[in-house]
Amino acid sequence: MELIGKIKILLMVSFLSMLSGCATSSRQEKPLVLTELTPTPKTVQIKKPAIYEPVYGYMRVLEITQKNGVQSELMAKAGDLRDKLEKGVTGEISADSSFGEIIGTFSVASILNGFVICKIENVTRKIPNNAYIRIQTGQKLKEE
Repeated sequence: MELIGKIKILLMVSFLSMLSGCATSSRQEKPLVLTELTPTPKTVQIKKPAIYEPVYGYMRVLEITQKNGVQSELMAKAGDLRDKLEKGVTGEISADSSFGEIIGTFSVASILNGFVICKIENVTRKIPNNAYIRIQTGQKLKEE
């Protein structure tokens, strides 16, 4: 019986050591460290700004009227620009069709039977009889 008592004590000690061994972990775990989270990179398409260029309607001057020796009005044939013209719209005057040199500006005074009568606002020199005028009729997207 002594042998059985010693075995019981030995088993109890080993059982207790196993329980205490389970309670304390022999291996060490790394502590949890939170790092700063950054958002995932996104692909962003940057739109180029739209660049517009003006669209002009061109007309040839038919007649220039003078008041007190000063050129005051001009008349031109509107043609297919008749629907795009309005009273009060301003434009530019040039001596030639290339518009390399702008010699003055005007505003549309009236539109009658396909003809445009314009009031001359300012001029840098005398407008020749074969001058051209242009009016901006719209804009289009500039191609690169």
